[in-house]
Amino acid sequence: MNAKTPIVPDPPVAPDRTVVIAGGGPTGMMLAHELGLAGVPAIVLEREEVIGDHSHNLGVHPRAVEAFAQRGLLSEFGDDFESWPRLHFSMLWLDVPRSGDDFTVIIEQRLQQEVLTRRAAELGVEVRRGHEVVGVEQRSDGVTVTVRSGGEGGDVYTIECRYLVGADGPLSTTREVAGFDCEESPLSYYGIFGDVKLPEGAEAGFVTDVNSRGIFCIWPFQENVIRVMSIEFDARPDDPSTPVTLEELTSSIRRVTGEEMKFHELRWAHRYGGTTLHARDYRKGNVFLAGDAAHRHFVHANHGHNTGIHDAVNLGWKLGADLNGWAPRELLDSYSAERHPVGERACGHGQAQLEIMQSMERSPGLRRLVGELIELDDANRHFVTRVTNVRYPLWDADAADAAHPLLGGRVPGALLEAGGQDTHPLHAARGVLFDLTPGGDAPAAAIAADWSERVSVVPAGPVEGVDATALLVRPDGFVAWVGVDDVLDGLTEALTKWFGLPG
Repeated sequence: MNAKTPIVPDPPVAPDRTVVIAGGGPTGMMLAHELGLAGVPAIVLEREEVIGDHSHNLGVHPRAVEAFAQRGLLSEFGDDFESWPRLHFSMLWLDVPRSGDDFTVIIEQRLQQEVLTRRAAELGVEVRRGHEVVGVEQRSDGVTVTVRSGGEGGDVYTIECRYLVGADGPLSTTREVAGFDCEESPLSYYGIFGDVKLPEGAEAGFVTDVNSRGIFCIWPFQENVIRVMSIEFDARPDDPSTPVTLEELTSSIRRVTGEEMKFHELRWAHRYGGTTLHARDYRKGNVFLAGDAAHRHFVHANHGHNTGIHDAVNLGWKLGADLNGWAPRELLDSYSAERHPVGERACGHGQAQLEIMQSMERSPGLRRLVGELIELDDANRHFVTRVTNVRYPLWDADAADAAHPLLGGRVPGALLEAGGQDTHPLHAARGVLFDLTPGGDAPAAAIAADWSERVSVVPAGPVEGVDATALLVRPDGFVAWVGVDDVLDGLTEALTKWFGLPG
């Protein structure tokens, strides 16, 4: 019998410019798309052979919707999104309209992966399905990644690359083999999503129940199908490699609710959970972490999925700038500096909810107090937007009190369409100087012209509610400089800080 001949993919053409991404979920594929826009060679390694037919992540938050829109991706997900008006903190319901924020919309994770994979491939990204990272060896000038294809006992080969990004989920192999230092909470949980088929003619409404043992939810999902969720506190998931059974789901529900429930047919299920785990730094030499690999936390309002999208958008253009030779010296370090506090907030937000729910019996007054606070408009707004609405501190510490309210925040939504819906400079992940003067002749535009290879000038005219004559926006859609009344103080410094030396 002839020995099996290992199938080893061809090595990267330019390993000194190549980025390997471990994980082909939404975070990894969004990063791959960003690198494709920057013209950077990228290889995605995804353990699963195919994109599944089912999605455990459904909700996309308003800021992530904006991130998709700024790349011209939103229309590819559909044109009539169903809104999801329910958000909670520790299963205490929040009033989203009263907060002034937009609703979460339903875009299945499966669809996000399909669209991002297709768009990334069109930009030259190579996606290797059925391949996973099993080893990492760093050098000063790059990384040797050991890869296995075909699962246990499969072929093993290596890839030489400049950078490796671990976007391989809450059980990240990259995080472990690269030796990232993490903080871990002792509190844990064990959850199961299950899509259950109803008998013909049966109906079910929205049901939620929470007690000190866990959470149980039912909500209508598709015709004759309900989604069932059971979460047990102070527990850990079973072996993630084994399929979830109907008995496992009903046993979990019994332990949470004390009731025996019978279901007609389990169409699909997903097991998740564990402890809260947060990397102390999202960069270690030439290896980076993004998404759940960097910040694993209690599943609440889909914050992990959405925070991962923003990790990818923040990191992608910075890696592109570095590998295209124009990045300022500290640009790559700004990824962890900006995103780590956001991940910390998401982890703490979830951890607080676990603590409140697990102490319901011994400290009922704490939950009542939080419920009373949520009735206040400012507190309701805080809980709705605490994790999703990000503002980076892009000002000097001494000038924090005088910083313009737009500085460090998301580009105003009205400007995402300025310059043409199909040709917006942010679609190509470029910097943008928005000229908001009535005549389109802001002095700031003349200064930005020296960075024309990296920054586009867009005459947008005055925009209602935007108190500025010019805005410098980074490729990730965050405002890096604000001009008021044609005052140009700090513009050259901001251009140099984020876009390198001119020319």
